[in-house]
Amino acid sequence: MESLMVQTAAQQDLDAQIQLIDHLTEHFYLYKGFDAEHFPNMDGLQEIFFGEGHLVDHSFAQTMEFTLSSFIQALMKQIDAGNAEFFVQQEIADRSQVFGTMAQRMSVYEYTNAKDAGKDWKKGISLIQFVFKEGKWLISSVIWRDESKEFKVPEELLS
Repeated sequence: MESLMVQTAAQQDLDAQIQLIDHLTEHFYLYKGFDAEHFPNMDGLQEIFFGEGHLVDHSFAQTMEFTLSSFIQALMKQIDAGNAEFFVQQEIADRSQVFGTMAQRMSVYEYTNAKDAGKDWKKGISLIQFVFKEGKWLISSVIWRDESKEFKVPEELLS
């Protein structure tokens, strides 16, 4: 009976850790969003990343690599130039694994660049890595790819 209680306590701790990672991932997507009245939450993004972070956009023919600072600069440059006026992104499915003080998550997201998107939401997948440092989870790296004609999000990841 004692080993069953230990497993239950360990599972409860794992569930609690995954809930913290859920919350962190939700904020990651939320902080990147913007519209005509609100810029992305740059301070929030800096608070949830470990160090400079490592971000890789693998959605285009040319893969783009960023630190968190260079990602913020590139995003603000697009907004300031009028090339980006609206962006919302949210997670719609996930698979997470925790190993001690590190974790990884396959996050299926949907996003839109249109304020009145209706059905104009596109999908993609982020692979996010986390580290547990000083009592909290932080994002260490993110690589993502938007869905395209050649690469569709597998249906089994959406259930």
